[in-house]
Amino acid sequence: MKKLITIYALIAASAAVNAAPLVTIGDELDLFFTGAVTGSWESNITYTQAPNKKDDYSLKIRLGAEADYGRNNKFKFNVKFYEDLTRYSQYSQFNSNLANVFVNASYTETVFKVAANFSYRQLKQNSSEIIQQADLVRRDQYNSGIIGTYDFSDKLFGEVGFNWFWEKFIGEWADIYSNQMIYTVPVSLFYNVTEKIAAGLTYQYRYTTFDGGMTYATSGYGNSRNDHFGGVTIRGILLPKLSATANAGVVYRSVDNFENETTFSFSATLGYELTEKVGLFARGFRDYGSGAQRQSQTLTGGEFGVNYDFSDYISSVASFTYQNVDYNWYDRNDDEYIFRAGLIYKPNKFIQISANYRYLDNASNLRTGCYNDHLVDLTFSVRY
Repeated sequence: MKKLITIYALIAASAAVNAAPLVTIGDELDLFFTGAVTGSWESNITYTQAPNKKDDYSLKIRLGAEADYGRNNKFKFNVKFYEDLTRYSQYSQFNSNLANVFVNASYTETVFKVAANFSYRQLKQNSSEIIQQADLVRRDQYNSGIIGTYDFSDKLFGEVGFNWFWEKFIGEWADIYSNQMIYTVPVSLFYNVTEKIAAGLTYQYRYTTFDGGMTYATSGYGNSRNDHFGGVTIRGILLPKLSATANAGVVYRSVDNFENETTFSFSATLGYELTEKVGLFARGFRDYGSGAQRQSQTLTGGEFGVNYDFSDYISSVASFTYQNVDYNWYDRNDDEYIFRAGLIYKPNKFIQISANYRYLDNASNLRTGCYNDHLVDLTFSVRY
């Protein structure tokens, strides 16, 4: 699992669902315009320690479009594109124009279904392992996947998939950090225990390869690694108001010229409808990962949160996230804590206004890994 540093500042930047399309072509294709304006203040833009912190105000303008096909069709297709233009008040070196593309497609028949996705994201941001005191690191991320489901009988069905992830560092950063490409093949066989609960066995193979970066990382951590996961999976509505997807098992990692590793691995996502207005959600995970300089990592963490609907127009969200990153081949251990809270106002199906706050604290046994950050933003978005 690639370590994800979630940026909650734009949690509500997407517009309200079910908006009327700008253009409709035939009975199947809808075209939308999407846009947003976000004003932010951040206390530590580059994620560094005092006295090197840089705080600033920024304005982000998002311009985009969306196409949605297959309202009444077995084949469904959705593509979204937007470009974020970000300008800072003091530190113009952080300014950026970043493009994003997201594609989802599916085809459904009686006994089988195929779903595919693709995304392309341009990023200019730091993280606990990507820190530059004077600048933000520029990189591109590509992600694609396909999964097929086939019903062998009313009780038995199987799934097989393929996923591809590529992170590519741009410009001068390619001499410091290693590009990373990950291929994943999951295979599962499920049995419908009840109409709402399925359980089964899962095997997943993951291959990670690197290129570029600093010489010591290239020679010190190898050019590739293999991960094998085997375990059990359960998903469905476990209780009248509790939905869950979870798997647990063992992952085995082999790396050239290093001692092989084995650890317990799991991932789980839970949702509970406490009342008509209150919803609880939680997730947890443990898996091997790989750092931006080829480090082998063990990632363990989770998130717990709550959604509350004040009315049909006003809703809120709050959550707490914890993640531990243990660097397996040298003495570094990080604990990351994130608290976020947001308020969302949807006066109609076209417009959304949101306010968000996020606090991030990264504690590490290495001084370079210790920092904290406050982020406050206000977003106005539209989808028409």
